Amino acid sequence: MKIHFIFTAAFSFLMSFLLSAWVTYVNLGLSDTFIASWMKAFANAWPAAFVVAFTVAPPIRTWVLKLLSKESV
Repeated sequence: MKIHFIFTAAFSFLMSFLLSAWVTYVNLGLSDTFIASWMKAFANAWPAAFVVAFTVAPPIRTWVLKLLSKESV
């Protein structure tokens, strides 16, 4: 459980950080408010991304393992 928590925190942090930058850039370009808008978007995105990733990762992992085991048969 500790590994799942730490992995999810790190993964959701990086994904939220990068994707919020990308979406902010697409919407605003490199404006004067880019950094502030990006940080606000990131602060809103990371908690949601963490909860979603923590919740859906185990069933998706199970599904992928089943899918891959069927392919090898």
